[in-house]
Formats: sequence, structure tokens, C-alpha cells
Amino acid sequence: MVDGSRTTHDLAEEILELMPSLGRLLALCILEAGEEETTVMQVSVLLHILKHPITTSELAKKPRVSLQAASVFVRGLVERGWVVRSPDPNDRRQFLLQITPEGLERAQMAQRQMTDCLAQSLHDLTPEEIAATAIFLGGLRRVVQAQMTLETDEEPYST
Repeated sequence: MVDGSRTTHDLAEEILELMPSLGRLLALCILEAGEEETTVMQVSVLLHILKHPITTSELAKKPRVSLQAASVFVRGLVERGWVVRSPDPNDRRQFLLQITPEGLERAQMAQRQMTDCLAQSLHDLTPEEIAATAIFLGGLRRVVQAQMTLETDEEPYST
């Protein structure tokens, strides 16, 4: 129970209701920066590849999309010059995805824009709401990462 009257189920419903709006807000933040070609998913994937070069197959497993969809997505990143494929030293049949300097610049610029825009949106929160949100987000991150690690036995897909 939360606040004596709310359950974890209530919280889950509220989070799920908020997620599409948050995604649209972040997409608008990118558009306002003049980044019409960049999506929130592209930024997320580019930043993930920066930390951990992976294959297209591994990328498809992270958000659980089809290999075909991941391949089309990666092809778009390669065509834009944001990602390159390099031979995997551990498996010559595979290619590791690596972010290019242009891809890194694009991802970092979009991430800064999203952060600044979201921070501006949060400006009206009270100090108490900010403190409560920080506590909640820390707990949410912990339980989500623990669940993802249990389900996949690998590092969670970070955004």
C-alpha cells in the first residue's frame, strides 16, 4: 500500500497511463531542437551501443523485437552514418554495432535537449514533490533492473 489508500497496482496503472504522454513530450523536445530525423528510440539505442557494442541479433533481444525489425532499424542508423558495423572478433559471422562520432554527437545533443526540456516541464514541482519523485525513481530503477536481470540473465537494456 502507498499513502494508506493506493496499491502497487494503482501505481502501475498510473505509470502505464503516463508513459505514452512522456514519450510524446520527449519526442516534441527533440523536434523543438530541430532534430526531425532523430527519434527517442534512436537516441536510446545509440547511447546503449556507445556503452556496449552489440550485434543486431542482441539488439533485437533487448526490447524483444523481431530480428527483421531490428535489422531495418539498424540499417537506418548505418545509412545516416550514426552507426558502423565491424566484424565481431569472437564470432566472424556476426558484426558489432559501434557508434560513430556523428552518431555520438547526435545522441548527446538529443539527450541534452530532452533533459533540458523535461527539466523545464518539472519546474513547477514543489521541493517536496521533487524529493518524493527522486525517492520513487530510485526504487523504481532498482526493482525494474532487478526484474530485467532475473528475466534475461544479462544487463538490462538501459534508456
